[in-house]
Amino acid sequence: MGRVFTVNVDESLFDVLVQHIFSEYEREKIPEVKIILPCKRDVIALLSAFKNHNAKKCIILPEIVSLENIDEEDLILNLDRVKVIKPTKRTLLLIQFILEWNRKNNDNFPIDLAYSLPSLLDKIQSTQTTDCYQFDEHSKKIENFISLLTETWSKTLKDLEVVDILKHKSDYINNMIISLQKDQYIIFVGIGKDKSLIRAIYDLPFGKIILPNLNLKIKEKDWKSLDKKHYQYCLKDLLDYLKVDRRDVSFLPEACSPVPRHWDPENLTLNERTRWLYNENWIPVSATWMTEERSGITESPEEYLDYVFDTTADLSKVSSGHVGNIEVITCDSREEEAQVTSLIIENEGYENISLVVFDKLLAARIACLSRQHSAIPENYPYITLLLYSIEVLTSNWSSVSLLSLLKHRLVTFGYTQEEYTRILSEFEIEILRNFSTNGLSDIINAINAHKKLKYKEDILLIISKLEVIFNPLLRSINCSIFDVVATHLQCINILSGINFSELNSEIGNFTCNFSNACEGVGIKCSLELYSQILTLFLEKEFFFVASDLNKFSLYHNKVVILAGFNEAPSFQSPLLNALTREKFNLPSAQEEQGYFFYTLHNLFCASKVYITRSLSHRKPILLQRLEILLKEGKQPYRDWLRILNTPECTVPCTQPMPKPQTEVRKEKMQVMSCSAIEKLIRNPYSFYVEYILGLKQLRDLNFKPSILEFGTMVHNILARYLRNKKSPMSIAREAFSTSQFNFSNMWWVRLQKIIQSFVEFDETRSNYVELEKNFSCPIFHIPARDTGSCDQYETAWMTNKPQEISLIARCDRVEYLPSGQVAIIDYKLGTPPSNEEVMSGFFPQLILQALAVEHITKREVSELAYWKLDYDKIKVISIQNYRYKMQELKNDLPGFLSHYLSNSTPFIASPYFDKFLRFNSYKQLERVGEWL
Repeated sequence: MGRVFTVNVDESLFDVLVQHIFSEYEREKIPEVKIILPCKRDVIALLSAFKNHNAKKCIILPEIVSLENIDEEDLILNLDRVKVIKPTKRTLLLIQFILEWNRKNNDNFPIDLAYSLPSLLDKIQSTQTTDCYQFDEHSKKIENFISLLTETWSKTLKDLEVVDILKHKSDYINNMIISLQKDQYIIFVGIGKDKSLIRAIYDLPFGKIILPNLNLKIKEKDWKSLDKKHYQYCLKDLLDYLKVDRRDVSFLPEACSPVPRHWDPENLTLNERTRWLYNENWIPVSATWMTEERSGITESPEEYLDYVFDTTADLSKVSSGHVGNIEVITCDSREEEAQVTSLIIENEGYENISLVVFDKLLAARIACLSRQHSAIPENYPYITLLLYSIEVLTSNWSSVSLLSLLKHRLVTFGYTQEEYTRILSEFEIEILRNFSTNGLSDIINAINAHKKLKYKEDILLIISKLEVIFNPLLRSINCSIFDVVATHLQCINILSGINFSELNSEIGNFTCNFSNACEGVGIKCSLELYSQILTLFLEKEFFFVASDLNKFSLYHNKVVILAGFNEAPSFQSPLLNALTREKFNLPSAQEEQGYFFYTLHNLFCASKVYITRSLSHRKPILLQRLEILLKEGKQPYRDWLRILNTPECTVPCTQPMPKPQTEVRKEKMQVMSCSAIEKLIRNPYSFYVEYILGLKQLRDLNFKPSILEFGTMVHNILARYLRNKKSPMSIAREAFSTSQFNFSNMWWVRLQKIIQSFVEFDETRSNYVELEKNFSCPIFHIPARDTGSCDQYETAWMTNKPQEISLIARCDRVEYLPSGQVAIIDYKLGTPPSNEEVMSGFFPQLILQALAVEHITKREVSELAYWKLDYDKIKVISIQNYRYKMQELKNDLPGFLSHYLSNSTPFIASPYFDKFLRFNSYKQLERVGEWL
């Protein structure tokens, strides 16, 4: 039988291994030694260690291979005989299987599942299934999925006359096990997930197994009952499989250097005593040292980590000290976390970083911020052109997608950049932000309907060219993915004048590989499916950040970043539940979690470990245990980030207080609507922007109608119905279908109910009604020579001309009552103002309407009310005690408006009125946050 050792994963790991080899083997035997390490990086690190120790010995080195590419030499030597399926081809064929399964079984497995299926196939092929009689319906479905996948995949590879790389590696290892010789010297480092190879090496007389970071301090009774989620369970499981007692494991650094017999264990550190206990060359002593916990012992950083990860350990009994190589950075948001991570990468050096990201959204942000360390910058324009060009069609020519493509730097349609910019600017402002369009025909109709477009012909020409370019792609729907890719690349070539397949860059290689891999794949593509597949491969090739923990080496990482460390990842899978795992003899979710913690423990042994997390998330238990032993201190990277994000100098921003000339005010305020006066009362700056400057906010791209647009349509429908009292639903249907806004069916359902409830309520009212009628009245009149308190400029103007301000009030409904009085009704779809809000003066619309109606009709207003248009019924909200407010407004309004006619009065932006504004389109101009 061979021997089992353990070793700490630290900066001396490979030096210790080299020293052991030099001390254990004679010089002529060293070339016969074969060393198997977990990853490629380990091979490089061990060769470097041999180089440092072999300067004067000049010996032939042992054979060193990694488990990651153990079959690489065999593949190279048998290129003409062994054909391995390309990764892209493999993924596409697995996507094809998933899509076919979903179609036949009415299922919805995501296509990105294709990336995890190869490892599942490899695990299943290397295990034997067991009977499981407790399968529920879901588990049976998963069993059928896996069984069919195994059968289909085997047939697919056979038809293509290729082998899967994982299957080739598994077969190579099995052949290697069979061909092992009794006199071979083999050292296996790590634990791996293929126990059969480790067992075969251990069974050799000269075989050695080195298990990194085996915790020898755990009490024996705790060791025997370790939970599967414990970070040492994978080591215990392996030792049990090998039938090796933990007490028979030797500590590698001391294996060939026995402690002198005169050493007293009382004077040794806990780590030295442990090594002494378990080294077969040392003096055996009582095992009580193993279980005794004594305060005052100074542990090494590695031992502190053992306490953190060992959930059987009581942290309250750990002596004073700290873990100095770990820094936890708590961020306020995911954005800040991505910025901090990118700053660490830039400062520490990309080549020195091992990055693990636990959050997909965080990984995407880090990928975008870390472009300078990858191939993204030079390929980014080509990547976006590929995506934007297909997104225009999948989004049905949405405004955002269309402008993204038209404004792409590789698209100009033969215009000069200056001219092309002017054309697109007019197209965006006059068409896309003024019309709610749904599809190409809507866009063309909107262009043709616009009478004042300067570049109408150019815009129509560009849209026409786009339509011609994309027509072949539209015709390729439901063709094979190979045909869709070829057509898409042809469209890109015509659109930009660039042949992506001929580019001498990463995107050129990607395009060729992707196109070639699609040949022979039987996926029938809609544009939406093609977009999903293309995006999946582009993200994997150019924006992939999150690393596979299984590929992290034993090599002493200089810097490890664990980003998004808010909780341990879940290993529960809808594809692999507990019953399915049992059926196919796969590791349980708890075992995988334990293996994850073991790998994480190894990473924590790096020279420097940065853990980033968001403040909004709950702190993981592992981090809670770790922070007990962390050295308290500042977070320099977070502080540096804030310094970098703080501008060198800031210009003080003052409250906007524009003062236009009196002549301008007179011109703009000569006739004022109720809404204009209401806006002037609430927020003078908004009035200035809208009515003095005449600025209007452009609609958003892909504008979706809101309650405001819906309310306007409802008002028009009700007015048309009340004029003839016929076919209210026909009127509603016509108005809804011909609206310039693309209202969804949800709005139509709501509209039907509102119309129905309104008709029923209106039938109870028999008064004569005037609808949507304008009423006016003069607010005040200043004689020409009454200069009063006006300033010099204002006096000169008023001497020549008197000033009168007229109020124009448009009423939704005015009812003439039999008593000779009138009632004024205002329709509301949203929440109407309360009686208190109206009496406050900040909602004067109905009061102003009452003044205008009384002035024109010479009738007394006996009722002011809001009709809340609800689904089930009309709710009447009557205003009380309004006569007092009418008189107050009639007395105060002339002075209020006169005040704003003076050019010394500013139109201030006041945050105190913000609570009265349900819709404020001018916040971006007020910049309240900058000056408040």
